[in-house]
Amino acid sequence: MHSLPPDEAFRGSAALIRPGPYVGLARRAVVLAGAYLATSLISLAVVIILRRDAAPELLQSVLGFVFIAALAAGLEPATVKASALKGRGDDAAPPAAVGACLAVSALKGAMASPVLALVWRFADPHIPALTLAWLPAVCIAGFMATDLRVFFDLEGRHARAVWLKQGSLAGGLVILAGLVLLGVSLFWAIGVSTLARLAVAGIAAAATLARSKPAARPLWADARRLLGDVRWMELAAASVIAAVSGGTDRVVGLRYLPAAEWGSYYLLYEMFSKFWFIPYVLSPVIFARRAAGEDSGGFIRGAWGLIAVTGVLFLAGVAGALTLAPSLVQRFIGMSSAAPILAFAAAVVIASFTQLRLAELQGSGAARRVVVVMGASALVSAALFFVFVRQFGATGLLIAWLIKSLVDFSATMVGGRRGLVRQSL
Repeated sequence: MHSLPPDEAFRGSAALIRPGPYVGLARRAVVLAGAYLATSLISLAVVIILRRDAAPELLQSVLGFVFIAALAAGLEPATVKASALKGRGDDAAPPAAVGACLAVSALKGAMASPVLALVWRFADPHIPALTLAWLPAVCIAGFMATDLRVFFDLEGRHARAVWLKQGSLAGGLVILAGLVLLGVSLFWAIGVSTLARLAVAGIAAAATLARSKPAARPLWADARRLLGDVRWMELAAASVIAAVSGGTDRVVGLRYLPAAEWGSYYLLYEMFSKFWFIPYVLSPVIFARRAAGEDSGGFIRGAWGLIAVTGVLFLAGVAGALTLAPSLVQRFIGMSSAAPILAFAAAVVIASFTQLRLAELQGSGAARRVVVVMGASALVSAALFFVFVRQFGATGLLIAWLIKSLVDFSATMVGGRRGLVRQSL
């Protein structure tokens, strides 16, 4: 199998994430777990407090913005990823063109904001038009944090990557919720929280620029090269499709569910999706090792085994809570129907396997294949969520998630390992 030849900087970065002793790997996992879980628990606590103290309509608007901000942060500008995959001899590969990468990320964020404005307005028709003016800044903050996270991952600074990406979102949510509970209008609460996130991204960008090599070409020349690289388009397209596929539930839920039911569904989603910490940590490592052409088979098998074991424990815990304390579940979440909740829990585990598989495919240079298979599954998912939420409400969304996850997983596994090898040749 012919792997993509890495440039010198990327080769050095990949060396930092070599498996090494199990002790080192365990230490890194603990650090990452602490960073991710701390920010996740902060976000979850804020949602619970808002659900208790804010009016349902205000909570719906706040959570609608939080979803849009998370969606913007979850989209992959792919500037740094594409540069890392370009190969030896390209001066625009990281870290030589850090400034150009971040400038292009900001440009992409501004260009994506009108589309997200349409999504937000469709999901929440009552949102004031003036509030949409914050979206360019929201998208720029999210895009820059995402590309900076890839820089840090390639350098082996995984904990810093998690703190930047998840911490800025969690911190912005804390500021937003605090201001809203103090009576500040949603417009200004969004503005202050967004400016704080921009400041964090700016500080991280300045620190990254300070330790990078001087660019070999003018910034505009590197930026033009980065924009003209078809790889970022393929990687970004896969990210957009995944966002459409995985975010349609909250778009249609925000639009069609009553405020109280939407709050219950959002809280359950926030709780269960924390399981994605595992693929969130492992996927960048798989991508970087595959992109560097390293022998990553053992690591990938270990990652799949870890998700299998923790997935069984997760499902057992959910089933136990629903069996032993259904009234507590009802009081805390607002719903207690066992079958739909278990279906969603199973969907979360299946989606974790899919995330690992996507990272493997993209790191092997099969990004175009990812776009095709995920595009097909996104169409199915969008139809599923729309029909099920209209017919069965929040319960329908939970059942649709299980079907969607099975479709996504099946689509990414078409061809198996042999198909992956053929696409890497």
